[in-house]
Amino acid sequence: MLIYSKKMNKLKIWKLFNLTFILTAVFSFFSCVTMQDDVYVDNFSNNSEVADFEKRFSELDAVFYDTSIEDSSSFQQKLEAFITEIDYVLKDFSLKKAVVARLYALEGLAYFESGNKSQAKKFYELSIDAFKGDARSFILAYRLSLEKNLEEKLNSFSDKSLLVLETALTKFSEQDYASAVAKFDEAFLSLDTFYREAYGELRNTSWALKNLPKDADSRNISLLSSKNLTVMQMLLLANQKPDLLYNHTVGKKLSDKELYAKIAGSGLLNPVSQPLSEENALSKNSTVTRLIAARFLWNLYNEQKNTQNQATKYSKAFANKKRSPIPDVRLDSPDFDAALGCVENEIMHLEDGIDFGSEKEVSGLEFDESVSRLSGQGR
Repeated sequence: MLIYSKKMNKLKIWKLFNLTFILTAVFSFFSCVTMQDDVYVDNFSNNSEVADFEKRFSELDAVFYDTSIEDSSSFQQKLEAFITEIDYVLKDFSLKKAVVARLYALEGLAYFESGNKSQAKKFYELSIDAFKGDARSFILAYRLSLEKNLEEKLNSFSDKSLLVLETALTKFSEQDYASAVAKFDEAFLSLDTFYREAYGELRNTSWALKNLPKDADSRNISLLSSKNLTVMQMLLLANQKPDLLYNHTVGKKLSDKELYAKIAGSGLLNPVSQPLSEENALSKNSTVTRLIAARFLWNLYNEQKNTQNQATKYSKAFANKKRSPIPDVRLDSPDFDAALGCVENEIMHLEDGIDFGSEKEVSGLEFDESVSRLSGQGR
């Protein structure tokens, strides 16, 4: 009986061990299923191939959100090339499912930015079929309005950096610039450096615009966000400053055509160091360089101070000199006085402490900073 009891106990222990093993395996299986539903894949920094596509998409994505983009045909060509290259890589059947899902999602996002939403949706479905839970897949669903609650999903991701970045882009497009700055900075802390390089300009624009009221005029925001300006746009930005052009507008709301006619007729767009000529005259569509901005601002400065008789004092001081104090502003430049006057009176600064950056195009933000300095000096 004793021997039989021992055998029975061993049999019970063995059965109990097997049952425990089976239950553990079943529990692990369902846990894996649950994890796939709840924990999302974000970071592929260790996968060089995916990281390269991430880098390239980030550069395209930043352009997509840049409202000053002008060469749309070039942008479309880059998107098409991006899609073609992902298609080629996806022919490799040895790719892991998570990688396939990410590549499908990136391709879908490229289709979305090209304006082909039906293809974007198709690739979203391919992405979730390959592996449910990719961060870019969720972002694609969000942009397609298939997912609504972006910020509520943040805690579902093991690494939420890309969703924080997407939140920053959403805030930027909503013109909530203060929130956008905070989200960009949060995302950049944990993302690879190429994301900062790609989206850094959007972050800087957000910083520059963060103090604008939320009901700010959309046209003014667009001008401030521009990478370069025409003379007409320069005048529109200047006209946003209280009283700066009052002598010419008398506080009236003028059309673009009327505003240009008033300012051009007043001589504020004329050079002071050389006579006005066909070569140095400006049209409303002329591109604003730093020298052109200096010309306008120097004329305004002297008008404000009532010192028009001193507008050419630098030309007179350097009349017998052989070398300009600013290397890239010639002594015979029609805007010699304007450049030196703006620098000396701290309306504009030397680009690198040496050169003026004469032919560099002026962005909306750069011009606004200069015109704000002039406006702040008063009469």
